[in-house]
Amino acid sequence: MSLTLEPMSQGSFRNYLNHAIKNYALEKEKIGTWTSDTAVDRAYESYERLLPKGLATPNNYLFSIMFNSVTVGYIWIAKDVENETAAFIFDFEIYSDYRNQGFGTEAIALIGQKAQKLGFSALGLHVFGNNSAAIHVYDKAGFFPTDIRMKKML
Repeated sequence: MSLTLEPMSQGSFRNYLNHAIKNYALEKEKIGTWTSDTAVDRAYESYERLLPKGLATPNNYLFSIMFNSVTVGYIWIAKDVENETAAFIFDFEIYSDYRNQGFGTEAIALIGQKAQKLGFSALGLHVFGNNSAAIHVYDKAGFFPTDIRMKKML
């Protein structure tokens, strides 16, 4: 397999942002953090806060994941606000048509190499607790839990 990480273009970023905001809102709704009437607005506000200058936001690195010149997903890392020596994966997706083919595992390895070249000594991430497929990929790639947040519906 021969994946590459290419810096995201402005056009790809616009498409990414529209897709990511909707997905983030939906995930936050699914786990009960946000309500359907506020989820999209709150997701939009989150992205505005995290990427105020879009692709030019300092210490943020957004990549298209490419396989044979086809975009199979994206990944976004940034300097971790809690630990400046670490990078944090803010968003990562392999598109549904390309899942279960090893692309996720390879992309995680590539972003680890990229983060090292950028001077980071560790790589962190957040994963929604109901996303067992992603948890499997991260476990396989050597990630381990650092915090676990739990909830009970009343």
